[in-house]
Amino acid sequence: MSNKIGTALSLSANIQGGQVSVLDALSPMINSIEQDSSLFALFDRQSVLDQIQKVQQRLDAGESLPLAGIPVGVGENICTLNEETASGSKMLGGFKPPFEATSVTKLKEAGAIIMGKLRVDEFACDGLGCTAPQAVAQDQVLLAFCTDTAGSLRVPAALAEVCCVRPSYGSVSRSGTVAYVSSMDQICILGNHLGDCSAALEVISGNDPTDSTSCTLPAFTFPKDVVSSLEGTKIGFIREFWEEADGLDDITVWLQSSGAQVETLSLPALKDALEAFIIIGTAEASANMARFDGIKYGYQTPHYDNLFDLYIKSRSEGFNRKTKERLALGSLMLSSDYYHSYYEKAMCVRRMVLDTFVEAFQKMDFLATPVIPTSADWNTQTILGAEQNNRFHHASSLAGLPSIVLPFRDAQSVQIIGKSFEDVALMSTCSLLDDQKRRDS
Repeated sequence: MSNKIGTALSLSANIQGGQVSVLDALSPMINSIEQDSSLFALFDRQSVLDQIQKVQQRLDAGESLPLAGIPVGVGENICTLNEETASGSKMLGGFKPPFEATSVTKLKEAGAIIMGKLRVDEFACDGLGCTAPQAVAQDQVLLAFCTDTAGSLRVPAALAEVCCVRPSYGSVSRSGTVAYVSSMDQICILGNHLGDCSAALEVISGNDPTDSTSCTLPAFTFPKDVVSSLEGTKIGFIREFWEEADGLDDITVWLQSSGAQVETLSLPALKDALEAFIIIGTAEASANMARFDGIKYGYQTPHYDNLFDLYIKSRSEGFNRKTKERLALGSLMLSSDYYHSYYEKAMCVRRMVLDTFVEAFQKMDFLATPVIPTSADWNTQTILGAEQNNRFHHASSLAGLPSIVLPFRDAQSVQIIGKSFEDVALMSTCSLLDDQKRRDS
């Protein structure tokens, strides 16, 4: 985990205190990106400099900005005004939205500097093509904002050994994000320090009337002081997941040394979440991407014989193989022959998963899972094979629960899952664990 620059909040404090200008503070990162911009789908030096000038003028005028001068990156499936938002796809190549995501607007209002758009695989459906974790680990940005569907960002974050905060579904506006699986996509925050992530979550959370999935609750407010002990806090280890991963004993000792009571509990119903996610996820993706037909939206093939040929060629040429497989399967799941046998049953499993979590949280304050299975295979080509690497995350995504991925040591990470909309308690607990780990390392 990188720590050469320090925290984003300390950098912002120095900027707001006048010890350093925004330009001087960010020049090393701008130069670093110019030397190697491979992690960025879009980087415009002049755009960055224009933002820096505006933020400096606001500071000079005495304005208080909670994220003043903090360099951030956003995934290329999150809209930025009049800038290409291709979502990693030929289908949306050249698309420059006349609007921007609510989260991006809030970040700019808070004084953050959008350094550029970070690469994602097509429509962020897999995750291994997402470069945000590496950008944070290499200090090209201090915070990154990308979508996670069911582990597609949490797993790469663990591989890069950075923190990943996935808020409760609905607590952060999805307006302005290119939808993959609408009922599970959630903008997440990546950073080297949880304190930085909590400050950013305060800014981007809260109700958004332009997003029908947005909650009606106000933005989160996190305490400035980290809790001193987890005395009396109950954390449950999900047995079915830890049987497929390493590090249980070491992580148990780590949690217990913070005062937490650790128990192992069996939740076998969560094992069915993987298949349910594939059915529901591909079905929603198929419905979401039906609009990309080469006529009203998306890439249009230059050569076609008739209307039907236009549809077929535009979608065949515009989507890559993995996306086409998901869309084909999703269309099948929504067809009259398969809807009742598969999609409806998958929705019943989703309800069962949610009920399982509700019952578990009657006994536990938080739940702990590994992030990556020891049997992970990064060369898989099938939908099921790719999702097998994310199998510790489908259940919490189906239930819309908040979770935080914390790097531990020796490339190990742990995921702590909290109760819905109790993100403040989850962040406080994980911040204590993060601080203790840093003191011990």
